[in-house]
Amino acid sequence: MENNNIFRNDFIPWIVKWGRATNLLGLVLVFGPCLYLGMTGIWPDWAAFGTAFAIQFPMVCSAYIREPISYFAMLGVPGSYMAFLSGNISNLRVPACSIATASAGLEEGTDKGTITATIGCAVSTLVSTVFLTVGVFAGAAILNALPPIVTAALNLLLPALFAALLAQYTLMKPNLAMIFIPLAFVVYWAQLQGFFSFLPSWAASAVPPIICSFGAMFAGVAMGKKGK
Repeated sequence: MENNNIFRNDFIPWIVKWGRATNLLGLVLVFGPCLYLGMTGIWPDWAAFGTAFAIQFPMVCSAYIREPISYFAMLGVPGSYMAFLSGNISNLRVPACSIATASAGLEEGTDKGTITATIGCAVSTLVSTVFLTVGVFAGAAILNALPPIVTAALNLLLPALFAALLAQYTLMKPNLAMIFIPLAFVVYWAQLQGFFSFLPSWAASAVPPIICSFGAMFAGVAMGKKGK
């Protein structure tokens, strides 16, 4: 009980305080180069800017709603602040948090699970930053030295990673998996067949993952209440 009080009354408020501050600072720094160019009198062609904005904004606006909701259960509050500041959420942060929690034998979303997810996300951020720094300076030379079969295999890393996560969660929640893995394939097939084409382009890409995410959440809650 004392540990729970420390986690909820001390740790989480501290994380929220500094998480907000660092994310707002990151937001300012992201626009720093643009602000600097503007102060030096270099401005974009506004017609080109408007065209690019009209193309890009519908593609990413749904992610601002979909991704925090979909990933929060695995990242927790601290992991969410770190992940959305450092990036590479789906291919690095979420797997690191999930594997750390599962390796400790803890349940995601609990206080202890959030602590292990925080450690996994922090280590992932540190390691990826180090490798990214090395890759910036030596990445091109290393990739050019690799044989074509190896560079082609690198394209399979992300599908393999998600397949491993799918297998892990299937073993953890087999009853839920039997329902929503087939449903996910049906929704994806419907998207390929153009069943969502009547929607705006941004909604057509956002609706399928929202159906799967929220559907799995509601089903998981309902099955949890029934003791399954």
